[in-house]
Amino acid sequence: MNLKFETRLLIVVTLGLMVAATCFGEEETFVPWFSSTSEEYVTLTITVTPWESGFTFPPPGVYSVKRGTVITLQVADVHSGFEFDHWQINFINYSSSPFTTLALEGDANITAVFIEAPTSGEAGYLVIDLAFYDRPTLAPKGFVIIWELGLNETLVEVPIALNQWHSQAVFTGVRIGKTYTVVVVLENGIRGIYINYWTVYSKANYMHWGFTTGYMRLLRTETGYIYIED
Repeated sequence: MNLKFETRLLIVVTLGLMVAATCFGEEETFVPWFSSTSEEYVTLTITVTPWESGFTFPPPGVYSVKRGTVITLQVADVHSGFEFDHWQINFINYSSSPFTTLALEGDANITAVFIEAPTSGEAGYLVIDLAFYDRPTLAPKGFVIIWELGLNETLVEVPIALNQWHSQAVFTGVRIGKTYTVVVVLENGIRGIYINYWTVYSKANYMHWGFTTGYMRLLRTETGYIYIED
């Protein structure tokens, strides 16, 4: 991602907290745990394939973790020419989300699986259109990230009608049939980090996302509001 390290780290940490909160109580995918030599601690091994296709948080490596600990797995970066595909845990496909949680009940080999970005024949484009419903003359400012691809685009103001402004970001190279994680970082109106999802069904795709600046559903943090669209 073409973002400053501090900005990228803040977004990763914030999304990790959001995912941990929303995943609480959800049914988890079955994992065939490897036997552990310790009753109290398990061994956690994190790798990335192909090598140098992306980066995770926690970083790749071997860790000793207390049994029962719930960890948040996050794709922290995607290198050019690749896209994140899924997490594999003990040779089982666990989740296609770049942000997920796992309760460690045994030794675990976790692999973040990346694939080559789609070619022109299997790719389309996605227009993301944002608006403030209660302040139509205010165009949203900030940027949008397609997390699985590691692509970010600055919002461009677009006049829709007299005294009515939207902002848009256009992404090319999205894979038809894949659901992507759309992260919006707003710098005006309701500053904060917002997450949504969009499935690409055709060559041309249009996602509209409206915000109301005077009403928030989740708590306010030191860095802004955290909000998840239904």
